[in-house]
Amino acid sequence: IWHTTGSGKTMTSFKSAQLIANSKDADKVVFLLDRIELGTQTLEQYRNFAGDGNDVQATEHTGVLVDNLKSTNPANTLIVTSIQKMSRLKDEVDGLKAHDLEKMRAKRIVFIIDECHRSTFGDMLTDIKKSFAGAVFFGFSGTPIQRENIKKENTTTDVFGNELHRYSIADGIRDKNVLGFDPYKVMTYRDRDLRQAVALEKARADSPAEVFADPKKTKVYNRYMNDVTMAGYRDNSGVYVTGIEDHLPNAQYQRDEHRNAVIQDIADNWVNLSQGSKFHAIFATSSIEEAIEYYRLAKQALPSLRMSALFDPNEDNENPSAFKSDGLVELLKDYNQTFGQNFDLGSHGKFKKDVAARLAHKKPYTRIQTEPDNQIDLLIVVNQMLTGFDSKWVNTLYLDKKLEYENIIQAFSRTNRLFGPDKPFGTIRYYRKPHTMERNIAAAVKLYSGDRPIGLFADRLPGNIDRMNACFTAICAIFDAAGIEDFRKLPDDLSERAAFAKEFHEFSSILEAAKIQGFTWEQTRYKSEDGMTTVTYAISHEQYLTLLQRYKELDTGGSAAGGAVPFDIDSHITEIDTGKINA
Repeated sequence: IWHTTGSGKTMTSFKSAQLIANSKDADKVVFLLDRIELGTQTLEQYRNFAGDGNDVQATEHTGVLVDNLKSTNPANTLIVTSIQKMSRLKDEVDGLKAHDLEKMRAKRIVFIIDECHRSTFGDMLTDIKKSFAGAVFFGFSGTPIQRENIKKENTTTDVFGNELHRYSIADGIRDKNVLGFDPYKVMTYRDRDLRQAVALEKARADSPAEVFADPKKTKVYNRYMNDVTMAGYRDNSGVYVTGIEDHLPNAQYQRDEHRNAVIQDIADNWVNLSQGSKFHAIFATSSIEEAIEYYRLAKQALPSLRMSALFDPNEDNENPSAFKSDGLVELLKDYNQTFGQNFDLGSHGKFKKDVAARLAHKKPYTRIQTEPDNQIDLLIVVNQMLTGFDSKWVNTLYLDKKLEYENIIQAFSRTNRLFGPDKPFGTIRYYRKPHTMERNIAAAVKLYSGDRPIGLFADRLPGNIDRMNACFTAICAIFDAAGIEDFRKLPDDLSERAAFAKEFHEFSSILEAAKIQGFTWEQTRYKSEDGMTTVTYAISHEQYLTLLQRYKELDTGGSAAGGAVPFDIDSHITEIDTGKINA
């Protein structure tokens, strides 16, 4: 069910569950959510919807989930749990007894999965489908995965079947159920400066004077100065043509010049966009390191704002843990000082809930608008809060990261909840590779505005098995040509190793897609889509594990190159209103 973010998807899913439960056509209706904290938020919403007429059961741990699933008490019909907990209900995990599983499997179970474009493309949904093969699955999403942004060679339609109903973002805006977006492309560098830096590098020259002294260098230089577009694009044959921004290293946007310009832009627009700090803003960055750096810069440049930063301390482990932990300690100390709290690293989960409650004006902060000193003006994030978080008090998103398709719509939608005349749009100001982001925004809006036919259900598993068999045949040919039996070792020839690496990588990608569609190593034969023929996979699980070991033994050579050096360009702020998205 494709219902755009903010259009009442949670209420629709709950009403659907009530109807299913009350019809007696199911023994259990289980809401699967992909984050525990979202489960807490949704559980409260469901109980509010239910009123006194229905009970909604929480599952504090796996044991409670098992008891509720086994229970025959009608009060235990509606269950809210996380996809992580549900995926652990397997024979070999948590000491689960075989008769417990059999008792649960005997029930008529309906799973309703919220935000089904997210974690359903991993192993957890595969495990749940395997454990509860007779269950019925409904997926709700505001941004279903489609051909243009396919994940693991599957779309949401491939995983859940044909759409039952569609209510796109264009429908929501038209019906005034959500707000439109007002995005601004804010450039921290002049286009001509970036063009010249890239053109000089491609011409292998240090200055325009050196360029024009050499006809060959002049030709290259002029092409990048005059012909190459700022953002890349696909030509009529589908080939990607790189743009100027594709040649910019990430380090270009890690320079002090860029960061200071971003902070200055936030400062310059704060009063107007926040309506005198009536509304709150989210500032999304590209990494934990950048979030911490921006937090420190913002503290200095905007001392009157109450702010914090939120990210998963277990992510982004490429950065030194000391830097990350020092940053966490610093922001927790500041938060405790500002709001009179006592959070530490051990209570980071409670800290996150407190931040979310303040930003959404939820309990215990339902009247926080009358207490400005207790409000969070600006929240700096990496990935968290950009999906699944609702607050009508957030009206602005500052974005210093590159996003595509569903991630754009999800992030933008943090700003589009209805409020009143003071909030006609959700405002977005984006800084990093702004021409590329402008292109990405246009593509995302087109894809999720409903400008496409409703997809027909197609079981692609047999086709994927045929493709797996073709890859396996090619791999066998490589090892046979090298005179190696049973894949006992890697070929000595480097070209044969490269060919194997390519084929096995392709095989692994198809295998991931097949698993999501129901493939298991235990079942060897699958019916075709028309049911007339049967396909059988050619590779055994043991052969796959052997090839996987050979793949791990490949010497890729690695990369000892250091980080890319940014171009030395003075910062200059310009902005372009890229047009309101209101239809």
